[in-house]
Amino acid sequence: MSPSFTVGTINAQAPGRGYVGTTSEIIVPETIDRVGLTVVNTSTQTIYLGINNTATLSAGIVLTGSGGAWSMDEYSFTNQAITAIAHAATITVAFQQFIR
Repeated sequence: MSPSFTVGTINAQAPGRGYVGTTSEIIVPETIDRVGLTVVNTSTQTIYLGINNTATLSAGIVLTGSGGAWSMDEYSFTNQAITAIAHAATITVAFQQFIR
């Protein structure tokens, strides 16, 4: 049986990809309708996430290489922009965002 949402609808957006470099960049923009987000590091290098702030090397939310992931939960939920930085250039991250 599939879930029934009677108060609004939650939709998965098309999966996205972002590129992380040696300066902090927005990888997922602020989205007022966001209700869920997962970010996965698809490279072999470590990346660092910031929420609505400049991402900083060796600080914040750490995604290790080869599949390190972060999913918003009830304690880290945000509609704000997600930024990222890495020690190397052109690191890829994949993300899936859910909106209402």
